[in-house]
Amino acid sequence: MASVPGHRHVALRALPARPTRPTEVAGEVARYLGALSILLVGAVHAQQYYGAYFSVVPTIGTLFLLSFVGSGVVGTVLLAPVRRLGRNAGDLILVLAALGAIGIAVGSLASLLWSEYMPLFGFMESGYRLAIVLALLFDALTTVFLGLFVLIVARNHAAHSPITTERKAR
Repeated sequence: MASVPGHRHVALRALPARPTRPTEVAGEVARYLGALSILLVGAVHAQQYYGAYFSVVPTIGTLFLLSFVGSGVVGTVLLAPVRRLGRNAGDLILVLAALGAIGIAVGSLASLLWSEYMPLFGFMESGYRLAIVLALLFDALTTVFLGLFVLIVARNHAAHSPITTERKAR
């Protein structure tokens, strides 16, 4: 208990331990870089929706808006300190957010590539302007970083599962 002058004793809650193993550090780096990447995916879609007037393109405009909102939600969750809810609950929330972000990024990437070669909901892209290059880049980075994060979390949980621990004891 910490003592504060003029006040009763205040119990301080310890923060979760920092990552110590190299794979844990790599997982956290991948998590935060993936969160940044998906937020940038959303930013590109927001700019295109509002600044490039995709808001008036039927269906595609709605999808840009949904991508912006969804990217903001999963990106924020990935940045939030959810492991304070407990390691298992926090990891579950983070993995679900990472999978959601990967889904947004892969869907965006596939839709963009499709629309380069044939109409998608009546809309077709032509050429690789800056917004398209950035979308391709951030979609790919999101998928790689958060895919790595999910694999590291799964590996760490498998290494600490009761079945794995029991096998090591034999």
